[in-house]
Amino acid sequence: MAKPDVKEPNLRTVILEQATKLFKLFGYNKLVMDDIARAVGKSRSTLYLYFKDKEEIFSTIAEGEIKLYLHELISDLPNHPTAADQLRAYFRIKFDFRHAKATEFLTMTREGYPELLAKMRLHTDPPEIAHLTGIIRFGVANGEFEPLTDMQIELMANMMVSALHGIANDLTAQPETSDVVSVHSLLQLLFVSGLEKRT
Repeated sequence: MAKPDVKEPNLRTVILEQATKLFKLFGYNKLVMDDIARAVGKSRSTLYLYFKDKEEIFSTIAEGEIKLYLHELISDLPNHPTAADQLRAYFRIKFDFRHAKATEFLTMTREGYPELLAKMRLHTDPPEIAHLTGIIRFGVANGEFEPLTDMQIELMANMMVSALHGIANDLTAQPETSDVVSVHSLLQLLFVSGLEKRT
């Protein structure tokens, strides 16, 4: 009688590490669970003890990267005393992260799985909107930014996140030729200068 598969300590981490390498090499569409099982040295049925399918593995990998990004964002913003500086830091961290991850995530999703990217936004958009809302509210309260109502502040934060996704996606499409420094400068001109109080 065959011995039933049982969970092994640390195997989940090994699966994610090997799957990340394979996704980067072959992309999402071409990779199958059998490929990951071979890389790990386990049967496919063993993988199903930890993940229900390939999409869950990919989502877990993406969520891990997102947590690192959000941790950096949360840790860095308090180091900047003004709202304008906090916005600049937010743009820098966001686009440096997106540019650094552009090539690998483009390969992982380029075959046409926009729903995966949409699911990733479910994890990033709410905290980003919350941080931007707080920054703008801080700038309005201390007189740095033009007066805005709470509704306008929340709408501005939502519009920023939406616009930045579009800009970041364009950068991701051509990561080798994107000038991130110029993007930082233009974002500052577009968003920070647009919010700052006129003298």
